[in-house]
Amino acid sequence: IGPNGAGKSTVLNLICGFYSPDRGEVSLGWQKISGLSSHHVARAGIARTFQTTQLFANMSVLENVRVAMQRGKLPMWQMFSPDHATSEIERAESLLAFAGYDGPIDRPAGALAHVDKRIVEIARALALSPSVLALDEPAAGLDASDKQRLGSLLRRIAERGIAVILVEHDMTLVMAVSDHVVVLDAGRKIAEGPPRSVARDPVVLEAYLGQSGESAVRQRKVPRGVLPGTRLQATDLASGYGPIKVIQDVGIEVGEGELVAILGANGAGKTTLMRALAGLNRPVGGEVRLMDTRVDRLGPDRIARLGLALVPEGRQVFPELSVIDNLKLGAYARPVADLDARAEALLQRFPRLGERRQQRAGLLSGGEQQMLAIARGLIGSPVVLMLDEPSLGLAPALVEGLYDLLQDLRDEGTTIVLVDQMAALALSVADRGYVLQSGRVVSAGAAGELAADPALREAYIGRTNANV
Repeated sequence: IGPNGAGKSTVLNLICGFYSPDRGEVSLGWQKISGLSSHHVARAGIARTFQTTQLFANMSVLENVRVAMQRGKLPMWQMFSPDHATSEIERAESLLAFAGYDGPIDRPAGALAHVDKRIVEIARALALSPSVLALDEPAAGLDASDKQRLGSLLRRIAERGIAVILVEHDMTLVMAVSDHVVVLDAGRKIAEGPPRSVARDPVVLEAYLGQSGESAVRQRKVPRGVLPGTRLQATDLASGYGPIKVIQDVGIEVGEGELVAILGANGAGKTTLMRALAGLNRPVGGEVRLMDTRVDRLGPDRIARLGLALVPEGRQVFPELSVIDNLKLGAYARPVADLDARAEALLQRFPRLGERRQQRAGLLSGGEQQMLAIARGLIGSPVVLMLDEPSLGLAPALVEGLYDLLQDLRDEGTTIVLVDQMAALALSVADRGYVLQSGRVVSAGAAGELAADPALREAYIGRTNANV
């Protein structure tokens, strides 16, 4: 386990032969396997599933499992051996039953429900007769009952002598099924041990939530007084990707001049919520209102013109354009009366950008690109400014400067919705917040109340007394 960007999938890729290590080694029993190609690692005894299911969509469920039994070889004699084919089919059906698949085995895999795709993919991995099963976020997109089903399957697999390596963001599932937990942060191991001790480790809590001692509450310089009204409201909002519903029944409200934090572990649905509010992911349920206008049925361009500005995760500046051109493009959808004067005012607010106004944006540092992305969001004087993981990848000193800026914008009356992995940091500047877990709001309230709410810690670390 570990926060976003900790290196979990990278470690799995190193173990499974998709990456070659610069140093160190990977051993499977007595055999050194580091440096072997991924198919040789698979034949040695490590089976792997991925964050996105990799079934052969046009092949049947049965064929998907049988193809793994060939272990990369298709001997011609098998095609003329009825006994062998019958034995293979029986074994495939047995693996599917063990994994919990109870649908038609002749159905094309591409037509399966998401949870069944996960189950069939695990059955196919087991068809390799592995000694180790490596799973990368198998619970992604599953609802609570399907996660229970998955957790029971993982325990059954382990009880039959197969070692299971699980990379997963659903901490309740992790804490319920794991015998041993390893925690990564920024590419290094920071803790390991039984689930209960890891969940109480102060170093782990700091990695997930941030260090509250260093994130003192940034008090408002001028009290807000009575809020004039609501600027952004979502009611019973549901959205996702294809058949996968990531957020469900989400309700949030953002008042004028408020800074509202959206909190939760990686995979909780925070970015999906931001994209649904901005129209980049079309909601499949509920509604969104910006001021008095219902916007959930509008395209993202029209929502941007109405004043909802999203600064996305990863900055997404135009690398070949200059700083000043990137900045002015932020006003394309919302014309500014005196664009040059507005741009100059923002360059004065971000002096490092002013010094580099004609430089290509792709040559800026990560912190400078983040400043440019925020300035680009501000230039159109948005009704609501939404920031998705603005501190991601920044050095600590730059993060403190970024949050000083957010404090100033908040105090000046800018309405802000903030998503940040570091909960303590986000709450230090927020007025209120919402905690997401598995795509639903599990807690909401004033920033100070949320900081002490056990639901916040549970959303990141999970329940250590959970049973599967």
